Amino acid sequence: MISRVKNSTRHRKAFGFTLLELLVVLIILGFSAAVAGPAVSRFMDTLEFKKQTAQIMADMRYARLMAVSKGSPVRMQIAEGTNSLNFTGAVTENKDLGLSSDDVLNLDPVTIVFSPDGHATPGSLQLSKGDRSQKIIIDPLSGLPALELANEK
Repeated sequence: MISRVKNSTRHRKAFGFTLLELLVVLIILGFSAAVAGPAVSRFMDTLEFKKQTAQIMADMRYARLMAVSKGSPVRMQIAEGTNSLNFTGAVTENKDLGLSSDDVLNLDPVTIVFSPDGHATPGSLQLSKGDRSQKIIIDPLSGLPALELANEK
């Protein structure tokens, strides 16, 4: 009796991907990255702008809080030659906003005073970064900053 040995290589299934399948997947991934890249970049720029705007508003609320808690006025100005806020009076600090040299920060009037009773001189601060711009208004009665909506102009 002759026994037959099965040839195991004949019945084995191949596992894995072909070179053509890998190339198709790489082309699809490359196309997706090319399309999504600019959108992600714009999203990150918008996120950074909103973060800087929120930081400015937090610094303004800080100045008001210091005036109220210390019982003495706090004056806010833009430091000469920099894009940072300078507080004098009840507290003397210079708040760096982390803005680039291309960013523009305008304070109108040049000095805003936060008084100990919570009020402030009326004013606004305009932050411009490339094609983005945001105006922050100081409410004179509450002394709190608020964003100006785009359609309120």
